[in-house]
Amino acid sequence: MKDEIEIASRQLGVSLVELMIAVALSAFLLLGLIQVFGASRLAYQTTTGLARVQEGSRFATDFLQRDIRMAGHMGCSNDRARNARQPNAFLDSFFLTNANRDAGNYGAAPFPLRFDIPIQGFEAVGTARGGAVNVSTPTGGWVPALDSALTGSTGLNPAPRPGSDLVVLRLFSGDGAPVVANIRPAISQPGSVAILASSNALIENGRYYGMASCERAAVFQARGPATGGVFPVSAGGSNLASGFNTSQGGSGPPISDFTANTTQLFRADSFVYYVAVRAADGVPSLYRARFVNGAWGASEELVEGVDTMQVLYGRDTDGDGAIEDYVTAQTVAAGAVGYNAIAERWRQVASVEMGLVLRSPERAGSPDREAASGDLQVVGVTVTNNPDEAILRRPYETTIALRNRLFGN
Repeated sequence: MKDEIEIASRQLGVSLVELMIAVALSAFLLLGLIQVFGASRLAYQTTTGLARVQEGSRFATDFLQRDIRMAGHMGCSNDRARNARQPNAFLDSFFLTNANRDAGNYGAAPFPLRFDIPIQGFEAVGTARGGAVNVSTPTGGWVPALDSALTGSTGLNPAPRPGSDLVVLRLFSGDGAPVVANIRPAISQPGSVAILASSNALIENGRYYGMASCERAAVFQARGPATGGVFPVSAGGSNLASGFNTSQGGSGPPISDFTANTTQLFRADSFVYYVAVRAADGVPSLYRARFVNGAWGASEELVEGVDTMQVLYGRDTDGDGAIEDYVTAQTVAAGAVGYNAIAERWRQVASVEMGLVLRSPERAGSPDREAASGDLQVVGVTVTNNPDEAILRRPYETTIALRNRLFGN
């Protein structure tokens, strides 16, 4: 009996060897679970990063296509058709002196308000076809150099990021409102413009507007809100000219007057699309700036995670409605001397080849081998980055036709 009790007492609990085996098995199983969890987490990060990149590319492309297609829009006709009928005199502007307007010297107008150039670009140095850009630490400037209106304390905010192109667009946008009273700008500068009272909400003090018939267009600034469909355009501020003559060389009749009910009023928008760094977390994003009341103001962030934007411009140099070649912004105006010659070169641009490199906003779990090895390309530009970033990057390209520049419209 005593022996049976001793044997039973010795069998209580587990031995040290058994405990070590149990701990080893548990550790092995736990390690497996950790590996599965880690792999699942990496897969989730990569999938999420790819989804964010794809969604961002669609959103960015949609915004760019919408505005680029409308470049040069001026009502029922466009700048190309008007310019063919009346070179350098199709556009009236309250932002020129009489002498500059009569001479067709639109270069004297403020840079954002030069609506005789519907699209204009600035090329990041070193990013032509065959070039390369390190999107982690981009450096360099732009060619041609950025206009002073885009830099400094009154320029783009936030400032443009090196290694990415800029695109400036000028167009009449939004739904048109009919002008209900005749305007004879060749005789005197109108003090006000009359539209339907139901369109009062269209008018904002300080904003720029375009008046357009099928033969003529004008750009001016609203100097107050609309009351009963009437708003001032000439009092003080930026409306410099006292007359409104469009005769070339100061002789001959004007093109036409703006006739009631055949003239439409639109917003005259000057946009800049560019890439800048978001101050909060240092993530590069696609921004759009709009020129209002003499300033760009704070740019609106459209899409986060845009590392670079590369642009090539398709030229229709012979006016037959077909693209001859795609070139950089530097090449568009190469060799042109003087503002009017440069403007004429930019008016040959009829389409745009656009390339964007988007990145995951957060770490994607594993390095992007394509970008790290320099195999990633967009519009002929090799994209590299600093090693071990674990950022997912993908290129997206599209070609956009300027509907107001093709087919002789």
